[in-house]
Amino acid sequence: MRRSLRNLILAVVLVVGGLTVGRVFIHHTPAPTTTTTTPPASTTTSPPSTTTVPASTTTTGPASLTTCRGSQFTGLNVGSQGATGTGYDTISLTKVSGPSCVVDGYPVVTLYSAQGALTNFTWSTSTNFPSPPANTAPAAYTVVAGQKVDVQLRYATLAAGTQACPSVQRAAVQFVRGDTPVSVDFTFPITPCGNAIAVSGFYAA
Repeated sequence: MRRSLRNLILAVVLVVGGLTVGRVFIHHTPAPTTTTTTPPASTTTSPPSTTTVPASTTTTGPASLTTCRGSQFTGLNVGSQGATGTGYDTISLTKVSGPSCVVDGYPVVTLYSAQGALTNFTWSTSTNFPSPPANTAPAAYTVVAGQKVDVQLRYATLAAGTQACPSVQRAAVQFVRGDTPVSVDFTFPITPCGNAIAVSGFYAA
């Protein structure tokens, strides 16, 4: 009887002790810690959009110069020279009026005798002259009042057979065909023979 009571008391003590130890264990055991790491939000920085508008630019060139006209010039026959059957005659044109103008290319020339225009000549343009600038290709250049423009003529001075060589008293020079001609009197007439005459380009005197 006493032994059974003692065993019961011992069993109760063991149960109570176990419960107490369990409570202490549960009380002092920290709960596991869970850490959640959230990545930072992705940030993209774009450079500000820039539009460059060029400044407005206006280029104003010089006024266009016009081709010279015969009415703005006077003419003079400078004289002739030659050798070995070939003659060269120089005609000089002086600008006396009007605004600046441009000379370019070859003239249109008509020769006159005392009887009228000499129409039997065949004209050609040429650089076959003894000296510059008549023997170079013509180039455009500007002429102002008071400046001179020259041209040269080349022709044969020896007659072939019984051919007559007319006496040239005057020339009419045009800057462009159909324009007012510049009249040039020949103080000393020239006598071109044959039917071919060559003319140089305009050049500055």
